[in-house]
Amino acid sequence: MAKQKRLIQSIKRASDILGIFIQEKRTMGITDFAARLNLPKTTISSIVQTLEALKFLEKDHITSKYRLGPALFQLGMKYATNMDLVIIARAWMERLCFQFMEPVNVGMLVGDRVIVVLRVEPENRFMVFPQAGSVIPIHTTCIGKILFAHMPAGERNGILRDYPFEKLTRNSIGDHESFIKELERVAREGIAFDNEESIVGLAGIGGPIFNYTGQVVAGFVITGEAEHIRRDRDRMAASVRYTSSQVSLQLGYSSKT
Repeated sequence: MAKQKRLIQSIKRASDILGIFIQEKRTMGITDFAARLNLPKTTISSIVQTLEALKFLEKDHITSKYRLGPALFQLGMKYATNMDLVIIARAWMERLCFQFMEPVNVGMLVGDRVIVVLRVEPENRFMVFPQAGSVIPIHTTCIGKILFAHMPAGERNGILRDYPFEKLTRNSIGDHESFIKELERVAREGIAFDNEESIVGLAGIGGPIFNYTGQVVAGFVITGEAEHIRRDRDRMAASVRYTSSQVSLQLGYSSKT
């Protein structure tokens, strides 16, 4: 029998408090934490105040409730950039970038947000949104469409229940039903398109990255001048599909998974 590790109680309780946010999307107060963990408010209060001081939690001074803080985001980004996924993907994304001389982004789902974890740009190019670390819209981006097209329906519906389908351009998808139809197309064709849906003049073509279990763990996109993307659409789409298959293969994915 494996020897049980001794845990430092205060650290375990701090972890339990932070762990509540894995399921919860709302802000939480001291009373909420105490009720969830069945602990006295005085015990919870001291731990929460410490987590706030360390920026693991952030207090809303209007409601006096807490949300996850910037320190956790920074740690998450550090973790993501050290993952095998990013290490493996980088060479392929650089190849794709310089094949078409357009930026390539890789994004992942962090909680209910799509975060860019890697960006590769051609040399001597002006910096444009999004950069690594950016939170990007779900409904107007290739990466968002890819990740949600391959997400279990129950999880997806939970996130989209109160999602505001803001029209960023006239081409943006503006309602839940249209977005679900788009996700069905993306899942069927294995590729996503951004037709100037986030920014006028910018378009994209993206694909999924699968891991060894057959789960889509990330999406990537060639993004650039809309006219260039449309003009080279077929060749870019073929390269995106090839890149998707090769990166996924290196992560252990098999079509028989």
